[in-house]
Amino acid sequence: MHQSGMSLVNGKGAGALNHRDFRLLLAGDAVSQFGSAMFPIALVGLVAEPHGPAILGLLMGAQGIVVSLLGLPVGALINRYKKKHVLIVAHTGELLVVLGHATNPHSVSTLVVLATLSGVFSSAVRPAAGSLLPVLLPAEHLQQANALKGIANRGAGIAGPAVAGLLLTLTSASVVFVIDAMTFLMVIAALAVIREQRLPRDETGPRRLLADLKEGMAEVRQRPWVVAIIAIATVQAPLTIAPGFILLPIVAADDYGPSTYGLAMSCMAVGEVVGGLLATKWTPRRPGLVSLVGVMPYPLVLLALAATAPVGIIFTGYLLIGIGFMLFGVYWYTALQRDIPPDRLGVVFSIDQVGSFGLQPVGYAVSGALANMIGAKPVLVGAGLFGVLTTLVPLAVPGVPRLADPASPKEQATELGIQTS
Repeated sequence: MHQSGMSLVNGKGAGALNHRDFRLLLAGDAVSQFGSAMFPIALVGLVAEPHGPAILGLLMGAQGIVVSLLGLPVGALINRYKKKHVLIVAHTGELLVVLGHATNPHSVSTLVVLATLSGVFSSAVRPAAGSLLPVLLPAEHLQQANALKGIANRGAGIAGPAVAGLLLTLTSASVVFVIDAMTFLMVIAALAVIREQRLPRDETGPRRLLADLKEGMAEVRQRPWVVAIIAIATVQAPLTIAPGFILLPIVAADDYGPSTYGLAMSCMAVGEVVGGLLATKWTPRRPGLVSLVGVMPYPLVLLALAATAPVGIIFTGYLLIGIGFMLFGVYWYTALQRDIPPDRLGVVFSIDQVGSFGLQPVGYAVSGALANMIGAKPVLVGAGLFGVLTTLVPLAVPGVPRLADPASPKEQATELGIQTS
């Protein structure tokens, strides 16, 4: 049913929630995200006072670099196994890393080793989780499932830091780490009882691993719309996304007051929940167009921060950012899950992960250094202008407005006409 360029997803029944295995995955994922959201708060409590922010940045950078380096081979490796088994191994490793932090290590070298191991295990989580949904659900329920996961994860992401902050005040970082470890036990238990059919594979070993990598890369190359989205994410991650996240706390505290940063993040979180609820019901005819227009508020808000716009505009902007980011994530994940063969999806999600986050640690480091040299606001202006000028550029690529291969030359012309009109 189409009305004003939109359709209702799963108008009857509970859709994705009718599937037992998805309910287990959703519950386990929400619990896991709750624990993961507690972890950074506990890490700050463990590291910041004895070692300072430089070491904290080093640990975050080490984890990010490992995820980027291992992303592609891990993406190919997970094709060899059931996705739930990959997730169980990865979460077990993360559990051990968290327990390592709970021992209250003081050595910087020990902390770096733990951060590196965390990167090793977490590099498998995103591609494995993204590849598992199409195995558990029919295609018509994927969008709703991605939206529900986004809502649950965002809710856990709101509650986790609040609980961790309270526990850190009342007890210690070690207690928070232990509770985080318990959440991994719960998600492992949920994954263990999920029924997943293993995809047939005709070969194993290093040669098959390389073949999987090549096949996954070929799936990306033959879809210009996938290349375009990953490419824009790759350049915007260090040049627009990273500067905004690292400089917001500084500018907010200097120009608006100490509570502004937290309130802005709360507005963004509320927006993400709203976006998730919207995505459970709304399938626009051109989800790529909606997604890219939806993320445009991010660079605009950076310019507003640089101009010291009224705080109400800043909060409204972050609310819209949350809505746009969630819509983009749901529509993008759903498009990949529907269009990419399941046995190659792990590699494609890994390519997306490396593109979306690989250069972000570089952006954090460079943005901080530039802000120290020329001030935070000029950096925000540059990041915002770059984002404004580049966000909608992928719409010129056929297939991007619909996040799907154009069905015919006529449809390609129609899409391009919409973009240029």
